[in-house]
Amino acid sequence: MAEQANPAEVPPRSNEHIEFTVRAKEDLFLVGTQRTELRVQSQNNYSCLMLKTQKFSSLFRHYAKYHGLRKDDLEYTFVERLELDDTPEGVQLQRGDVIEVSEKKKTLSPPIRSNDEEYRLDLLSLLSDTSTLSGLHDCVFLITKPQEQTSELQKSILSPSTIKRQSEPLEVWAHKAILTARGEYFKGCFKKGLWKESEGNVSYINVGDEFNKGTIKRMLEWVYTNRIYGFENSTAQEALDLLRLSDKWILRDLKRLCEYRLIHLIQTTNVSKLLASSESFDARRLQKSCVKYCLENIKDVTNDKSFEEEIGRYPHLCIPILTEAAEILPERKRKFEHVVKEEEGGG
Repeated sequence: MAEQANPAEVPPRSNEHIEFTVRAKEDLFLVGTQRTELRVQSQNNYSCLMLKTQKFSSLFRHYAKYHGLRKDDLEYTFVERLELDDTPEGVQLQRGDVIEVSEKKKTLSPPIRSNDEEYRLDLLSLLSDTSTLSGLHDCVFLITKPQEQTSELQKSILSPSTIKRQSEPLEVWAHKAILTARGEYFKGCFKKGLWKESEGNVSYINVGDEFNKGTIKRMLEWVYTNRIYGFENSTAQEALDLLRLSDKWILRDLKRLCEYRLIHLIQTTNVSKLLASSESFDARRLQKSCVKYCLENIKDVTNDKSFEEEIGRYPHLCIPILTEAAEILPERKRKFEHVVKEEEGGG
C-alpha cells in the first residue's frame, strides 16, 4: 500500500512564495506641470518575491513607491491586465515569469457637448433641406421679386407661363416651432392666426417688397443659430435692412447685433442717414454713437452735402446733437477759464 503524505508535513499554500520579474515595457516618467523626470528605463528588470495568495495591490503600491512614481499612473500585464484583487496563484503565475509594467493609457472621455460650429451647421442644414419640405417645414415667407425692366419685344417673346413664373413671389421656408421659440412676435401671430394657412397647416407670411430675400435669410440664420456668418463684413445697407426688420418683428438681440455693426460703419457720408434710422427704429446705442461722431467731426460733418440734405428733410435730428453739445460746452468753458486764469496768474 502506498504511503500517504502526512498533512502536517505539507506546508499550507498561504505561506508559499513565488519569485518573478517586473519588467518596464517602456520608459516610465514622473510627469508634473513644471518638469518631467525619467524614473525607469525601458526593459529594466525588478525582481520580486510574493506570497502566492497575496493581492497584487501590494505589488503595485510597492513598485510605484520604490521607483518614485504615482501608483495610479501605472498598469501591469501578465497574460491579461492585472487587477488590484488578482493574486499570483489566481493568474497562474510561475517562478521566473515576467510581468510587464507600462504607463496607464488615459481614456479620452467624450466631450460634454458637441462642437458649436457643428451645431450651427446642423441647424442651417435643417433650415435649407428642401427635401423635407412636406414633412418638417410648415411656414413660408413670401417675398415680392424685384421688378425687372422688360421691353415690349421681350414680353412678346416670353411665354405666358414664363411671365407668370417671373411674377410669382420668392419663397423662404422655415419651421413654426423654432420661430415661436425664438420670437414673441412670431409666437403671437401664429397663436392668433394672423397669417393665412393652407390645408396642410402651412402658414404663409406675406413679406411683400418690404424686405428682400437676403434680409429674410440673415434673420432666419440668426433665429436658428444665434449668429450670422460673415456679418462682420456686411454693408451698412444690409445691416440697416436687418435693423428695420428686427425692430418691426421685435427681435431684440438681433437688433442689438445690427446696432453694433452699424456703429463700426459710421462715417461722414452716412452718419446723417444712420442718425435718422436710429430715431425711426428706436436704436439708442446707434443714436448715441452718431451724435458723438458728429460732435467729434463737426466741421467735416457740417460740410458734407448728404448731412445738409438729411437735416433739411428732418430738422428735428439736430435736437439730440444740440442736447449733447449743451452738456459738453459748459465743461469745455470751465476748462478754458481755468487755463486762462493760470496763464494770467503766471504772468
